[in-house]
Amino acid sequence: MSRLDKMEALELHQSPRHFTKLQYRGLSKRKTTEAWLKSLAKEKGFKFRYFLTLSFYKPQRCIINQYLDNEHIKKVILDFFYPNKKPKNRIRFWLFVEKHKDGDLHLHVLMEGMDEMEWLSKRNRKISIRKSTILDLIQGRQSIGEMMLESLAHHMKRWVFRLGHGKQSYNAKDIGEVDWRIEYLNKSLDSWDFNGWEHIDWENSDME
Repeated sequence: MSRLDKMEALELHQSPRHFTKLQYRGLSKRKTTEAWLKSLAKEKGFKFRYFLTLSFYKPQRCIINQYLDNEHIKKVILDFFYPNKKPKNRIRFWLFVEKHKDGDLHLHVLMEGMDEMEWLSKRNRKISIRKSTILDLIQGRQSIGEMMLESLAHHMKRWVFRLGHGKQSYNAKDIGEVDWRIEYLNKSLDSWDFNGWEHIDWENSDME
């Protein structure tokens, strides 16, 4: 499905299990988008667990260039979790671009989770973590999941050139309330930051 078709689907999407075109009528563009994404998440069985924010020390200002960077970013994340063959039931992502007041772009990622013990035991990959993290893990002050996210940060800062190495460049947290996150990520529809639905990276998000 082309990017234009997906945008049109935001208003034309019909399903007996979700919203009909009549039910969408009268909603704002933002509310229609949020309702459609929430219904899609339920319909496709997405189990989003993490909310990533990536800020760049050489940020893009052109949305097309950011999409191209996003393709590489997604590959880097998948290579971290699956260093060899990618399984059919791999973790899935939605990617949203946000614009700072100065015009610089940064990226938000809704990401499904992986069982920490499966990640630790089944897939061979060299990881980078701090010695203090190992101590915290041994003493029970940190979970394997937190260690996994830290090692993902080191991996991404190594392989995503624009990400840089500062603490502000990468933030990962539990997603919390998924519906709230979806609403937050569509706030640009209430402004003139983007043309239409450009804030959603359709090509690199697992929407199908």
